[in-house]
Amino acid sequence: MKRLVYTFNMFYLFGLSLWVGGMFLLGILVEIIVRIKLKEQPLLASKVMNTIMDVFNIEIIYTCIGFIVTAELIKLLVGKFSDLEFELGVTKRKYVKEWILGIMIVLAIYMGSFLRPEMHEVDKLKKASPSDQKLQIRFDRFHSKFVNIYSVNMILGLSLLYIHGKEMTRFRQSSNKTYE
Repeated sequence: MKRLVYTFNMFYLFGLSLWVGGMFLLGILVEIIVRIKLKEQPLLASKVMNTIMDVFNIEIIYTCIGFIVTAELIKLLVGKFSDLEFELGVTKRKYVKEWILGIMIVLAIYMGSFLRPEMHEVDKLKKASPSDQKLQIRFDRFHSKFVNIYSVNMILGLSLLYIHGKEMTRFRQSSNKTYE
């Protein structure tokens, strides 16, 4: 039974690592490279970034959320319907990890399903009339909001990785004690 919990902890960790690592990779590295390499071709740069971010913010992040939520539900069910206990108590308050994850999921859904389509619409209008400063300002505000929310999710994700690492360490230590 502990192996099952350990396996689903790995699914959780895989989903969270892919999500947080992808945010760093795309939010920092890819955007910088696209801006530098395609500096003379702003329309192509915009199209490349939009395509990459659409795939990541919809398919990949939502898949990661699926892994994480499934792992947490399995762990909850195993804890509820078996005699296996894994009260790890790595935070001072209960459900801190769940609250952080909930906030991250809400922010990710907001970015992927609401903010992203609005940004695309403003971007299309901006490309249609590049001299319109109001559209540029509006797009810059959307982009700034997106970057800020992305940054918050990165920090929350790193916090979850830290908490999860502490849990895994304690879980492994408690597993070793029961086998001795």
